[in-house]
Amino acid sequence: MNVIETPSSSVNICSLQIQNQGQITIPPEVLNTLQTHEGDTLNLIQIGDLIFLTARPPQVEALTQQFVELMEENQVTLDELLEGLQQERQALWQERQNHA
Repeated sequence: MNVIETPSSSVNICSLQIQNQGQITIPPEVLNTLQTHEGDTLNLIQIGDLIFLTARPPQVEALTQQFVELMEENQVTLDELLEGLQQERQALWQERQNHA
């Protein structure tokens, strides 16, 4: 792996060989830098001929915690939350029907 240092960041250049069914192996140094672990999800972003691979932190756990905190703050049960969601969906559907 080649590393190019600039004043604000470093650029790592490494060659990856495409294996069976499009699999690649990411060097351990890169995985360590991204602080990734087995089972983590990465995003591959393609812009023209350029490809970027970025670490994507799991969002489900964080969102779940936010929902739990909001429910506790507002003293709302899961059943009440789901009932309110159904009512909101119905109101949106009705609004769309009235504008159609």
